[in-house]
Amino acid sequence: MGQGSCLEALGRGMVLAFVAVVLPWMIVSRYWYEINDLIDGMSKMPVVRKMSSDFKTGAEAVGEVFAQKLAAYQLKDDSLASSPIRKPRQRGPYSWDRTAVEARLAERFSPGKRRSMKAFLDYVEQYRPLAEAEMLKAKIPASVTLAQGILETDAGRSRLATIANNHFGIKCIKESDSRKDGVIDDNDFYPHKIAYGCLQQSDDHDYDRFQMYESAEDSYRHHSMLLAGKRYNWISQYQVGSIYQIPKKIYGKDVVPYYAAWSVGLKMSGYATSRRYAEKLTLIIETYQLWKIDYEIINQ
Repeated sequence: MGQGSCLEALGRGMVLAFVAVVLPWMIVSRYWYEINDLIDGMSKMPVVRKMSSDFKTGAEAVGEVFAQKLAAYQLKDDSLASSPIRKPRQRGPYSWDRTAVEARLAERFSPGKRRSMKAFLDYVEQYRPLAEAEMLKAKIPASVTLAQGILETDAGRSRLATIANNHFGIKCIKESDSRKDGVIDDNDFYPHKIAYGCLQQSDDHDYDRFQMYESAEDSYRHHSMLLAGKRYNWISQYQVGSIYQIPKKIYGKDVVPYYAAWSVGLKMSGYATSRRYAEKLTLIIETYQLWKIDYEIINQ
């Protein structure tokens, strides 16, 4: 074979390698997040599929007084409060405003996504008082609680929410000595003391049972109790209004707002099996500017 033929063959090989390997790699790299969004169903969610830049730290949004207000909030003990209390608040540029959020997003979403967007906003308005009450009691950001509620219940429309008042996908406890014959029934599970029973619904297993509550308020209370336990309580180091370096990157970033740190912490601690649980929570919070609700609570 002559030198020309060798060069020709080499050239063809390089072109084939580029088409078969390099080009697909370039496409996948360029559209990595979009491909993952499609696989994980995030492309159908009414969220802006990109971490935003509109978050402002507490000091930026409220001023230097925010640190003092945050310290007072951390010391405040509302653990004995029996029901959510809606207190008058001082409105400001970083107060949460449904009308403004809805107008901003309406221009970006298709008609189908706008309907889902309305369901998300309706959920926030309906359950915001419960999330706020739990933030005052348990110091869990209301933004994170609401995002979890939206995600876990499809904005209150899921079977678990409508039948069992279960807003956070919390399962019943399986007896350690449950049957070994492969038959698992209701007698092998027991509810938490705050719940009244267990509802069968397939999740990780066909036999999974979920807590049933008398009210959404009980579900929110149990969620706070769960996150205060040893499995999750380390996440409370991420205080409202700050940015933090996190042990696992999200969207290529390892320095993120507190709510993204909470989202990553929940996923790392095994709250959900969804591969991109942290990303979903973070984008819900950012799309709907739920972090402003946290600021309202601190700033009251």
